[in-house]
Amino acid sequence: MTVTLPRLLISCFILTMLCSCNQDPVAKSETLPNADKVDSLITSGKRYQAAHIDSLLPVAQNLLQAAQATGNKTALIYGELFTAHYYWQSADHQKSMEVAVKCLADAEKWNVKKALPEIYLIIGNLHKENTNYKMAFEAQETGLKWAISNHDTASIISLLNLRAMFIHTFRLHKHDASYKDTSINIQLSTLKLAESNIKYERQRIVLYDNISQYYLNQKDYDKAIYYGDKGAAMALKYSQQRSLTYSYSWLGEAYYFKGDKKQGLDYLNKALLITRSLKEPYREMEIYEHQYDCYYLSGDYKTALALINRSHTMRDSLQVAMNEKQISELQIKYESAKKDKEIALMDHTQKVKNREIIIILAGSLLFVIFFIILVLQYRILHQSNRVIKKSNAQKDQALEDIAYIQAHELRKPVASIMGLINVIKSSDYEIDKESILKLEEAGKELDSKIRAIITHVEGDK
Repeated sequence: MTVTLPRLLISCFILTMLCSCNQDPVAKSETLPNADKVDSLITSGKRYQAAHIDSLLPVAQNLLQAAQATGNKTALIYGELFTAHYYWQSADHQKSMEVAVKCLADAEKWNVKKALPEIYLIIGNLHKENTNYKMAFEAQETGLKWAISNHDTASIISLLNLRAMFIHTFRLHKHDASYKDTSINIQLSTLKLAESNIKYERQRIVLYDNISQYYLNQKDYDKAIYYGDKGAAMALKYSQQRSLTYSYSWLGEAYYFKGDKKQGLDYLNKALLITRSLKEPYREMEIYEHQYDCYYLSGDYKTALALINRSHTMRDSLQVAMNEKQISELQIKYESAKKDKEIALMDHTQKVKNREIIIILAGSLLFVIFFIILVLQYRILHQSNRVIKKSNAQKDQALEDIAYIQAHELRKPVASIMGLINVIKSSDYEIDKESILKLEEAGKELDSKIRAIITHVEGDK
């Protein structure tokens, strides 16, 4: 018993350690956000954008933490996008643009194309609120192109609505009655698109609000109230508090100018209370200006002056005028850096192309030289073969000539010499002068024929 108990205790300890080791990775993996969790956070963030920005910032931070922990680039982009949106609604336009530009660069770098329409929507709004309409329209157009490219109907609705809003507010900014406001045509056609499917119902809110504002400025207060009521009902249904401040603002001014001042001010005060609860100073400043319009047109200049002074004080504290130049510079710097990068890439591409052209030309030149060498070598070999064939033919002819000479011309002097020798033999080797002369003559003839053969052979070499 004393031997088995320690062994049992050690075994239990080892099993406990193994179990704890096996459980740690599981516990750790459960704490890490997966793709479904990231998608859920993004959906929540989109819902909070038009509701309550205090709820938006924690979502943005969770996404950024998820990106850092897992390397999820989509989480990174939307974390930055929601952060930029938060700063925009908090009236820190410069900070919002800084984050938005970084978000844009990251989205392009990591190819998160689906976020590009929303990024350009924020950038366009920032330019509009700082009265830089040229860059506002450019951002809106770029965002719309991406939305169409992505086949993203929701973003198409948002960016068409944004364009209509820019057209409308640009006319108010110019204070030019001759400038034709075509925004209502875009708004109504976009509203039909939003009403074509229930999944775009939430997006109808801002369309109802903008159409209400248009008719308010056209002094068609009944239509302004009609669309304002629809916008308010939809905003309440989806608890879109920020959107509700716009619905109440247009309803308030429409009722006030129509003659029901009490109901009009009630709506404007409701909008102001909601805005304060949302802690959106820029929106609060705008509502003071709406109230100013009401009191000024009704002749209550004292209240109107107090409201416009309050609006100007807030505008100064928010440093809106200072932000205008800085925000434009941020976007311009980004576009310039982007163009410089594109130019550098083009230069690099051109250098690569030039290098390829040089390599191709050099290769072609080497091929031509090699081909010429082959042709020359072939011609030399061909010429050499012709010379050899000619030489062989000449030699064959020479041999034939020699054979002919041997067979015919040499035979005569040789036969003469042989005949004379036989004559000498038959005369018991007594030689007369005539025989010697004939032998000499035959020898000379033979020598002449031999020399002729030698000359013929040497002449053919």
